Amino acid sequence: MVNTEHTVTVDSKGCFYCRAVESMLNYNEDQQVCGIGCPCFVKSEGGLFVCRYEDEDDPPDFPHVAGLDEQLYKAYSYAARAHKGQVRKGTKIPYFSHIITTMNYAMELTDNPAVLMAAILHDTVEDTPVTIDEIRHEFGKRVAFLVEAETEDKRHDKPACETWEIRKQETIEHLKDMPRDVKIIALADKTANAESLAREYRLVGDKLWEKFNQTDKQMQEWYFRKCAEALEEFSDTSVMKTYISFIEELFG
Repeated sequence: MVNTEHTVTVDSKGCFYCRAVESMLNYNEDQQVCGIGCPCFVKSEGGLFVCRYEDEDDPPDFPHVAGLDEQLYKAYSYAARAHKGQVRKGTKIPYFSHIITTMNYAMELTDNPAVLMAAILHDTVEDTPVTIDEIRHEFGKRVAFLVEAETEDKRHDKPACETWEIRKQETIEHLKDMPRDVKIIALADKTANAESLAREYRLVGDKLWEKFNQTDKQMQEWYFRKCAEALEEFSDTSVMKTYISFIEELFG
């Protein structure tokens, strides 16, 4: 099966094995997660991307795959271990798919290694037991600052549905005053989330919102559009245009 990004061997049911997430994925269930930000990708001479993981007995030399250096691969490896076993809410899709998609969008906005490493690691502190001190120790102060700036205060002492609005309002206000590098990660993250939602929305419609802590579609729209406003300096970029297109698809 071939698409514009990826060439890979799949079985008759659409299944293929991706060792970046150590899982069987399925094209038919929209679980194809690879892209230019994935460490298992190389570009073929024919202009297509080829998954080097289709042969489990021939693992790629990671530091040279897709132009990634050792620092970026270290971040991929670290994040993959941290998120291992996690799935996207209400699906069987490995959570690491979100990390890869976020990285794809970040790479459209910058080639700064610290920002790209932080994009890979952006959810490790928020959604896994990893601490910001561990990120600082492994990747340095700059990456740790960027990851911490992208980390939401989850307020785990209270039900998430009760704190959703205040947490999102804090994110919006926080974004307005953040440096450009933090905003790059935020836009890549928000666009990756919007893409995932749009894919699912095409299948289930407004039932999509029932699985979230905030089930009110209008409140979800408020948050997505306010984030776009806070990131308006990117309005001429391909990523922001993609983000807006997903918002319009989701909310009209």
